[in-house]
Amino acid sequence: MKVFWIGYGQAGGKIANALMGMSSKIYDAVAINTEEADLADLGNIREKTLIGKYRHRGRGVGADIEVGAMIAEKSLSQMMDRIDLRSSKFDPEAFWVVAGMAGGSGAGGSHILAAELREVYHKPVYVLGVLPSATAMPSDKEALCLSNALRCFELWKENFDNILLVDNQQYEQGMDNRQSLEGMYQRINENLAKRLTILLSAGEVRPAPQEVFSSSEVIATLGAGGGVSTIGYHAERIKSKLQFWKGGIEPDTNELESIISKSLEKSSLTFPCDLSGARAAALVTVGKPEHLYTQAIIKGRAELEQITKVSEVRYGDYPDRGSKGFAAVNIISGIDDFARLDQMRQRVEDLRNVNGRVREPVGASST
Repeated sequence: MKVFWIGYGQAGGKIANALMGMSSKIYDAVAINTEEADLADLGNIREKTLIGKYRHRGRGVGADIEVGAMIAEKSLSQMMDRIDLRSSKFDPEAFWVVAGMAGGSGAGGSHILAAELREVYHKPVYVLGVLPSATAMPSDKEALCLSNALRCFELWKENFDNILLVDNQQYEQGMDNRQSLEGMYQRINENLAKRLTILLSAGEVRPAPQEVFSSSEVIATLGAGGGVSTIGYHAERIKSKLQFWKGGIEPDTNELESIISKSLEKSSLTFPCDLSGARAAALVTVGKPEHLYTQAIIKGRAELEQITKVSEVRYGDYPDRGSKGFAAVNIISGIDDFARLDQMRQRVEDLRNVNGRVREPVGASST
């Protein structure tokens, strides 16, 4: 599936940069930011656009979501010109904005850009949104970050065809204390890019899959109308029979079934939630062609149908002759469990009661 990525803001730019590092065949991208320094390190993205320089001289908007929105409105022609310059040659099947939800640039301006993209191109426009981890943040900064995330989520539901959520809090909880914060986020971005690339390139691989997971199935799974989705992923290395001195085995259906099952656990999801009640779901399995057992895939698909209550889960395989194990990626769309957002909303309320300085988020009622 040919996707045009728009990395909006610091977090969005870094994720889009990681995605471009995975594939330049099915991806193209632009990076947009109000902070000039954040654009400099995006070596995989050729087109970088600085907006709002007239206001803050390329030094960002300081997590002010209103300023981010105002700059987006005034810079809309500039952004669309740069996007059109590359997308007209690339001819994508979908546009996908990537943005952090806690800052000012991406959280404030991305929905304005999305509305224009949908009107001009008449193609799906999705967003990948990164929820903040507020661990060890000062209370005033925590309140602002969480409030921004809640506000932009409500705006996104009206302007994007689908919202793919990524919760940084769960990744930070599993952080290796010996790893720097920058290193952790780089690892998160690369892992996320890998998951997405498996899903989006599954129908393009050679040798040809037994079951092709095409771009039309991706679009059908994500749907339209502001639905929310999450991605599950699990991978394991398998010692092959040729490595008998290491206890190698000939992988069978049990190993693949187990990996598919683990990809559905909450800890494996980009946005941990209850999957029951979802609107649509899809499953892609990765491994050596001879190890992608139809029986295991059918059982994994049935388990996903049982968990999500989706009547027919789309599925496909990703044969990889160089694979040293199995991997399973699933995408579940139309989820309706937003307990994490409710927790954030309650935390904002608690902080408001303490210091009285937190702005009321848009859509303060339960999601």
